[in-house]
Amino acid sequence: MLTSDRIFGISFLFQTVVGVLGNAAMFLVYVRVFAAQPRQKKPTDLILTHLTLSNTGLLLTRGVPETMAGFGMKNILDDFGCKMLVYLRRVARGLSICTTCLLSVFQAVTVSPGTSRWARFKPRAPRYIVPSFLFFWSLNMSIYINSIKSAQATKNVTTTGNTYVSKYCSSIPKTSEFSVVATVTAIAIRDLFFVLLMSGASGYLVIVLRRHHRQVQHIHGTARSPRSSAETKAIRTILLLVICFVCFYCVDSCITFYISFMEEYDNKMLNTSSFISSCYSSVCPLVLIRRDPRFPSFQRSHEKGTDPSLSVSSRDQSVTPAR
Repeated sequence: MLTSDRIFGISFLFQTVVGVLGNAAMFLVYVRVFAAQPRQKKPTDLILTHLTLSNTGLLLTRGVPETMAGFGMKNILDDFGCKMLVYLRRVARGLSICTTCLLSVFQAVTVSPGTSRWARFKPRAPRYIVPSFLFFWSLNMSIYINSIKSAQATKNVTTTGNTYVSKYCSSIPKTSEFSVVATVTAIAIRDLFFVLLMSGASGYLVIVLRRHHRQVQHIHGTARSPRSSAETKAIRTILLLVICFVCFYCVDSCITFYISFMEEYDNKMLNTSSFISSCYSSVCPLVLIRRDPRFPSFQRSHEKGTDPSLSVSSRDQSVTPAR
């Protein structure tokens, strides 16, 4: 009978393989669009490309070592490897949070009506994407710099005084409480800000979607134009991604909060938290593949004239809800 560690190892292996292959497939689709099909390029493609890269980084730095540890491999990393792994993993997770928020906010600005206060940002919105990436990288790399100092390879899980990250990496107790408090506070503020911002943008998208649906029914009756269908599916795709992220984030946060009050090392709870924290990175490409007509498996429906866009252009595909 399989042990719990072996079951987690198989679970992490499946999650990593599915997630990495899915993100790699979507990345290749975006590269092909940028290089050979510029007419099919959407404003959010650059954001989604960055999201697939951050998700891939998170899956590799989380899934590969967890799989190895689940199958009984020991001492898979030295101190330097553990420092780099923990740092890159946390930066990738932070980038995933920030990029998902940017995707939601960008879509909300794009579909805002002409009378909205956000209307003046529509023409300039695409120009803010790359500077936003630079800000996200700087923010997350600076927040987690303390991880390089504190992380070390786990030698003995029964040793007291360490805050364990996993069976192969642990965190050295800090002599300066200020640095620990500052890091935790910065992470909490970042998560709270971006999660609330993406939730607010998603709520606005729901309102726009309902108003647009009523307008289409009033003008066209039960029939819906291909353009209207594309706009609706674009908004629904973003909403689905945000809902998935918020759900996994809330569950992971609750488990992490519970673990922080545990006095003893619990391998099952840590593995569960690690698995859930990576779920969004593996589910995200599946949602995009399912809803992007540019993906090869949907080429047939695309040729038939079905063109549900993953994004709505701010110039000629903006949603104008009923006033």
